[in-house]
Amino acid sequence: MVQRGEGLRDRRRRETRRGIHLVVLRLAREHGLEKVTVEMIGAEAGISPRTFFNYFPGKEAAAVELSPAELSPELVEDFVAGPSGPPREVLADLSRLLLDQLGEDPPDRDEANEVFALARTVPGVTGALMARIENSTRRLADAAALRMGPDVDPQLPVLVASMAMAAVRTGMENWARSTDAGDSPVPHVERAVALLRTVLS
Repeated sequence: MVQRGEGLRDRRRRETRRGIHLVVLRLAREHGLEKVTVEMIGAEAGISPRTFFNYFPGKEAAAVELSPAELSPELVEDFVAGPSGPPREVLADLSRLLLDQLGEDPPDRDEANEVFALARTVPGVTGALMARIENSTRRLADAAALRMGPDVDPQLPVLVASMAMAAVRTGMENWARSTDAGDSPVPHVERAVALLRTVLS
């Protein structure tokens, strides 16, 4: 998918990252991730080990490079421009932001299932996935802090972002394991968000 406002160099970098990720998943499927080396990855992806490390700190991080990798700047700008409102409304809008991103750039279901399966069985992949989630949560918290204004308790945007990300992860994992015919994770994430609202009501 070509992202809005993306230059040729950025697109090539994104495509290279994704190519490396898919190679890592395939090699993990064929050999087990513990037996996969950076040299093997480079040979299959047509890159040098040095180039690999320009993109990822290790094979575990490459394994969890699920789409979407980054939030759409346009969606973030629209969210930040919204009214400050109470935390529950900000959480609802932040969840909507994530749902819109998933709708624009949905991941592949089999790929997602592989990533979550690796995270359940390989501790290094678990750590890499948690680090990825933490990075995304920090970016969401920054956006929520801008939306909520300078007078808000600094812990509140972090809590709001963490709850939104927890709902997304729950819905994504349920979708990846599900046998439903739908290819979009959005209905599963929407259900997780709705359940979160019942917890907070």
